[in-house]
Amino acid sequence: MKSSQLPAMIAVAAFIFTLVAVSIIVIQQSSQHENDHNISSIQARMIMMNDSNTSTYYNTYFHVQDWRVNRTTIVNGKIPNMYGTPITPEEDVWKVEVMERTCACAGIKPIYVIEGYVSTDTGEIFNISTKKVSETSYDASTCASTACH
Repeated sequence: MKSSQLPAMIAVAAFIFTLVAVSIIVIQQSSQHENDHNISSIQARMIMMNDSNTSTYYNTYFHVQDWRVNRTTIVNGKIPNMYGTPITPEEDVWKVEVMERTCACAGIKPIYVIEGYVSTDTGEIFNISTKKVSETSYDASTCASTACH
């Protein structure tokens, strides 16, 4: 192995380690709320991914598991409905986010995002959106703002 390849291999290993660590944290946070709701975070993600538009978007743009982050959190207060109008559901709502980088190269890159809101009580979908945005413009806890770069 050439000495010039060592920094690149270390960077790739650090990238993979960071993704694994973030996934573990997300799973631990999600499991804290699981017993309080009829619909679990895993069920909410499955409900959202079974939507035909979401499924098509996912199959078209999501290809590399190692570049992906899945996050499911409880939100309350105003959320967008299917028409983008803010509503305030009576029950708690799962915010489901599936994000994937467009490449593994260094620097801030676009990410594909699927974002949805699912009732913790009934599994009703309030809103699903798909988009391609810069890592920095989406959320402070995505890869761009952690130790990836």
